[in-house]
Amino acid sequence: MTNPSTQRKDHVIRELGPVARYRIRVLEDDKARKRVVDIREYLLSDSFEGYTKRGIRLTDRAQVDLLRDALREILEAMLI
Repeated sequence: MTNPSTQRKDHVIRELGPVARYRIRVLEDDKARKRVVDIREYLLSDSFEGYTKRGIRLTDRAQVDLLRDALREILEAMLI
């Protein structure tokens, strides 16, 4: 069990529309004041609604740039 005082506390800066069962958000860590991109599965069922542990967190601009480039290559490959 985790100690509630040590859990990450994030503030949502911006939330983009859903992509399939995933949500993309820009978050700011209240403690570190650092912004991150969080791409996380969001479940909606009879017994649970919310974000799961399945997802990724991009912590710096270089990681976001790499994802952008990878997505561009995927889109180009799909058009051929």
